[in-house]
Amino acid sequence: MFTVLAVLLLHVPLIVSKKDATLFDENDDVIVFKEDSYEKGLYSGDKAHVFLLYSSYCGHCQRFAPSYKQFAADIKKWFDIVDVTGVDCVYDTPVCRKFDVRGYPTVRFIGVTTNTSDIGTSWNPDSRSVEGLIDWTISMLYEMKNIPAGWGFLQEVTEAEAKAWRAKPGKATVKVIIVVDEVRTGRITCLDLQLSTVRYTYTTSNAALALGVKAPGLIAFSKNGKITHVPNIEQKPEVLDKEIKKILRLHQNQDSNDDGDDGDNEGKDYKVDYVDTSLQYKLFELDLQSAVNNAFYTEVALKAQHTSNDLDNLKGFIKTVLKCGSWTLDYRRQLAHVKKQLESRDSLSSGDWSKILESANAKGFPRNSTFVGCKGSQPTYRGYSCSLWLLFHTMLSTCYQANPPPQDVLKTIHGYINSYFTCSYCREHFLQMAEDMNLLGIRQPEQAILGLWEAHNKVNKRLSSDPHDPYFPKVQYPPVGQCGDCQSSDGTFNRSHVLSFLLQHYRRVRTPFGNIRYVSPVPQPPDTQHLE
Repeated sequence: MFTVLAVLLLHVPLIVSKKDATLFDENDDVIVFKEDSYEKGLYSGDKAHVFLLYSSYCGHCQRFAPSYKQFAADIKKWFDIVDVTGVDCVYDTPVCRKFDVRGYPTVRFIGVTTNTSDIGTSWNPDSRSVEGLIDWTISMLYEMKNIPAGWGFLQEVTEAEAKAWRAKPGKATVKVIIVVDEVRTGRITCLDLQLSTVRYTYTTSNAALALGVKAPGLIAFSKNGKITHVPNIEQKPEVLDKEIKKILRLHQNQDSNDDGDDGDNEGKDYKVDYVDTSLQYKLFELDLQSAVNNAFYTEVALKAQHTSNDLDNLKGFIKTVLKCGSWTLDYRRQLAHVKKQLESRDSLSSGDWSKILESANAKGFPRNSTFVGCKGSQPTYRGYSCSLWLLFHTMLSTCYQANPPPQDVLKTIHGYINSYFTCSYCREHFLQMAEDMNLLGIRQPEQAILGLWEAHNKVNKRLSSDPHDPYFPKVQYPPVGQCGDCQSSDGTFNRSHVLSFLLQHYRRVRTPFGNIRYVSPVPQPPDTQHLE
């Protein structure tokens, strides 16, 4: 799908197929690499790259994607020297493991290099704004050690150069020096023009002092030894760009290099012919299996080396999934095989885990995911995050009055989120919420089931104002249509009725064969007055 020629000659967005849950498509200015193409793209040795490693199921990644698209559109003039790229770790996990990704989304800058071991520099902002990402990219470009020939515009004018050019203007290797108050303005102007004969400095620099300039403006050098100072120019890149091109035309030393109109490149809406919303409140085993499959293949597989605590959390998670999940006999056997392969290990690397999955896959353990009730109106909506919540609720309800009890299941869920959940923003919110709600201090099984239910509703409320599937709004669960006795007219929940509903709902599973499997008997909770 991706060719080296496409990267070398054109900035042509490379995407995964529409059936994949990618956050970018051919209408965006983002190149999405696949495992078999990223090395040829990132390490071609002729461009720098801003590289986003993301999971299309990660809610924070989905919220960040529009900003990343806008960032790409805003620096489109710079595509001759830097590409805006990414890889979806859901489908190309080995790439993300190589880059030592610890959470999503991760943004790296990779300079002009052919060194395939270079995993770049991470962007670690306080807030993920478009302007912040542009500023960071500018800094990374100007900090590159080895720049290609002809990229002199990435170098600030030095004092020695300024002195030499003032003494012998006809020997100057530049045509125009931009003198600015703010370094950012000079750098953006140079990046927009990308002419090795146009450089910048700032008004308080030693270079500006050597040139005898104290105010912002332009200094032009001509072959006949003439120096022209053009002061009092508005300090905006677009204004400076226009004036510089005018000077270059007048001196006839450089073509205008006017790129013309870049045009609009608005993304087209993803077309949905029909969305079946009737399945969203039904529990399908295929959704539960998809949660486990994604956890194993895209989250656990991402970690290069597991700590002893990680390994304990993983063992506990798999044991609980096997015990408290609702599975067909074949899938239960496959999970048991994974558990057996793991339980005797006191260390685990990514290679070890890959071998375990290969062994399980040979016995029929599925690699792909099939979302049914969790299927969104677009591939990037719902999916894994929806199925993972369903798995958690199902485990708590299935093991009510069983072993391990729900309060221990809740601790296992917390351990998995802490060690393996790759949406770093989501993980931090969950862990903080668990601390605020004292979820790990719960001692009663009923309170554990209700604790996770309450936490899930808190998340839904927080995310309701964020971009999400318009066909599946974030609501407080269960809605009146699902449980008429669970809410009063003012929206207050009756926790006793909610508990009874949850125990029944998450024990009624639709199997891959089309029938309904009941985890029976559905127990009646004890005296529930203490729950109100």
